[in-house]
Amino acid sequence: MHTYLSAIGFNSTSVTRPLLSHGVDTGDTVVLIRPNQEPDSRAKEAIGDVERLLQEIEPDLNLTTEQITHGDFQTAVLECSDLIRAADGERIVSLGGGARDVLLPFTIAAMTHVRLLSAALFFSDLDGTVQEWNLPRLTAQIQQTTMSTLQTIANAEGEISIPDLTAETGNSKSTVTRHVTALADAGAIETWTDGKTKFAQVTLTGQLLLRDDG
Repeated sequence: MHTYLSAIGFNSTSVTRPLLSHGVDTGDTVVLIRPNQEPDSRAKEAIGDVERLLQEIEPDLNLTTEQITHGDFQTAVLECSDLIRAADGERIVSLGGGARDVLLPFTIAAMTHVRLLSAALFFSDLDGTVQEWNLPRLTAQIQQTTMSTLQTIANAEGEISIPDLTAETGNSKSTVTRHVTALADAGAIETWTDGKTKFAQVTLTGQLLLRDDG
């Protein structure tokens, strides 16, 4: 089961195309997010267009509309956070449409809850393509003691093996292993194993953490 969450404005395509490109199944839920007290009827027409198209494709979809407080930025972020946290199944966010009053708070909430998301989709206004983005985790924190290890991984400008990382840092194998585990848990790096060798590569979250460090 999937729950798709998407802000919606006047263009239903920015909602439907990402959903259809990812695929919808029986029992999935689609949550459309819009500002409360929105006077323009075009948004209601767009919601109707989404509902009609999705019903033609998969009649057993659950479609709901949630109104977000748009006059208070902090409240809007928290309300979007609540929607993501309350969603059932695999959570998929679509960040390509909707009023800026809602889209920005929704995007911030999505980047806060990256670990809860299965995918983050984006509909391009420029060429109409659907992209899948690897969002940074805004709330990521790492200990200062791991910062030099993170910097060494970033300096590799690609993947680096753990043995090479150990040699580059001059730290013991146990220290490097501990640092790599902590950095991976924070989302600052991604790791994988090829044969018997483990590799690491910096993520966007890690790059932003290094920039924040000055």
